[in-house]
Amino acid sequence: MSAARARPSGYVVRRVGKERDPVLDRLVGASRRFQVHALVELDVARAAERIRSAAGEVSWTGFVIGSVARAVAVHPDVNVRRAGRHLVCFDRVDIGTTVERGTSDDPMLDITVVPAADRLSCAEVTSMLHEAKVGPPPVHEATRAVTTLLRLPAPLRRAGIRALGARPKTSARFGPAVGVTSLGMFGHAWGWVIPVAPLTVIVSVGSVVDRPAVEAGVVVARPRLPLTLTFDHAVVDGAPAARFVETLRELVETAAALDDGTRGQMSRKTSMVAPSALSRSARSS
Repeated sequence: MSAARARPSGYVVRRVGKERDPVLDRLVGASRRFQVHALVELDVARAAERIRSAAGEVSWTGFVIGSVARAVAVHPDVNVRRAGRHLVCFDRVDIGTTVERGTSDDPMLDITVVPAADRLSCAEVTSMLHEAKVGPPPVHEATRAVTTLLRLPAPLRRAGIRALGARPKTSARFGPAVGVTSLGMFGHAWGWVIPVAPLTVIVSVGSVVDRPAVEAGVVVARPRLPLTLTFDHAVVDGAPAARFVETLRELVETAAALDDGTRGQMSRKTSMVAPSALSRSARSS
């Protein structure tokens, strides 16, 4: 059959759902940030052994969130958000993350928050993530003003969110300044990712795989964990970012977050906190 007579393949046109608006808002907002990326590969042989022998179930994401939270507690200067000409400095280490709800045929990503994560054990964090994934979805309460804002056309909505984000008291309600995202959904893929979420610090977790390493002059296989750390350069300079990365490296490679002594006294009944409907979209401020 000639090219002139070839019929185009079939296709279906679907409208982009409104549930994608918060994602698109965050992507647009992230393009306005001055991001600096650190790509690190950590030896997690000790952590892998400790996780296998842990009394409670500990996932790699739960372990990384616990480690990141403890690093933030050591370096509180990264636990801030820029709001116009001001900085909102948080006094509690909350970590934002995403979980996938629903079925494999109809998955849905939702943003959730692990409150005071530096005071929780990795097993507690893992349990909270599992509950957020399989439990009932959180109720995202929204005021009339927020509902009106979210119904605006995209350019007006994003301009309104940016204006609100410049107000410290409002920006403080947009959720944590630090986030962790996992690539485990891609199976055993290894590598780094350049995230676009507009947070002050975001840690993207790759898959643990055996990589060649040299020990005593001999090449051996060691489990390695790739992390991408992204910093908002408008808030965090290179030297503080480097110190944070080194602290996180030490915490991960020594598996310090799995020591009970690093925990605080927070109740095991601490519930997962879900951002409001505004905070899901307002991260583009």
